[in-house]
Amino acid sequence: MERCLLALSGTGKKEDDFQTCYEKLSSQNCSPKIIIFFSDYDDLWYYAKQLKEKFPESTSIGCSTCINFSTEGYSEKGLSAMAIFSGVECSSNLIYEVSRHPKNYSNHIREALKSLTSTDNTCCLEFTTSGFRCEELVLDTFEEILRGTNIKVGGSTAGSNIDEKTSAVALNGDIYVESCAFIFIHNLQGKVQLYRENLFRPTTHQLRITDVDCEQQRVYEFDYKPAAEVLCHLLGVKKENLLQTLKTNPIGRIEGENILISEAKEIMPDDSITYYTRLYNMTRVMLLEIDHFDSVWDETQKHMKKLMPNPSFSIAVHCLSRTKLLQKENRFTDFTERLTTTLGKYIGVSGYGEQIMYNNLNQSLVLISFE
Repeated sequence: MERCLLALSGTGKKEDDFQTCYEKLSSQNCSPKIIIFFSDYDDLWYYAKQLKEKFPESTSIGCSTCINFSTEGYSEKGLSAMAIFSGVECSSNLIYEVSRHPKNYSNHIREALKSLTSTDNTCCLEFTTSGFRCEELVLDTFEEILRGTNIKVGGSTAGSNIDEKTSAVALNGDIYVESCAFIFIHNLQGKVQLYRENLFRPTTHQLRITDVDCEQQRVYEFDYKPAAEVLCHLLGVKKENLLQTLKTNPIGRIEGENILISEAKEIMPDDSITYYTRLYNMTRVMLLEIDHFDSVWDETQKHMKKLMPNPSFSIAVHCLSRTKLLQKENRFTDFTERLTTTLGKYIGVSGYGEQIMYNNLNQSLVLISFE
């Protein structure tokens, strides 16, 4: 029996797409322990319901995505699913009111944690709905409970092809908004590894945030000057072209040796800039530029082969903006093929944010691999 099966169908006819995936996932004549799945927003409810009906004993978890991609290929419609049959134990739950009071549901994390026999070689995979500026609140909630354990945290802000306020997460047959669905996966057959890939490299321009509204994710000043004015000067562009330019020249927060990308969302009339992540006063940031895709992918492949020579299965968390960038450059097929070469069996989600441990990122790739 294979430990993991993958299925993907993207005809856009939900009944046909589900049937194609169901036939593959049920081919081993036993129920998976876990089903991880992604789909377009409009049909997520249908796939969640059908998976629960067909596999009532399985834990099924997923979210809406802007594109499906996996070892099986990619599609902008339909269903992508991964079924894990053996070598894992799991427990799952939900966090509600993520934009206001996620810590009110800390016990949901504690209860799920108690179901595990060990926290070694364990990952917390989480999916959070978009549009609520809540990822950092959710991550703080996880950190409060999981700090001091060996559990690795990784996940995605749900995506869609509609807008950033239209997304959903799914758990065991139902879909949810303003919520986080999570699952602890304890690997009984080896390690769990996380890896973050940047397609951007630092320029020589380093700045400090000197005025910011953290809750609104709005930066007013870099180095005591209006934020948009500073970036327009450094990039040599007019204000009306700044947002588009920042798609390929984002800022990166400096945390030790790591550069964590924050994507600009909107240039405001007062020259402030809103972002998709929270930013804090006196944080040092660097202006970034696009790196060479192939050299970055070579480094990722080299590093992952060293970390985990023989992964059983992996989850790839990819930014919606990075997806669009690679599609614009006609490199998305190359990207998915590289992942297949590096990871073997994997399933991917493309959303509005990427989470690794307790950091919320943009325009990045996060890999979660199981030995």
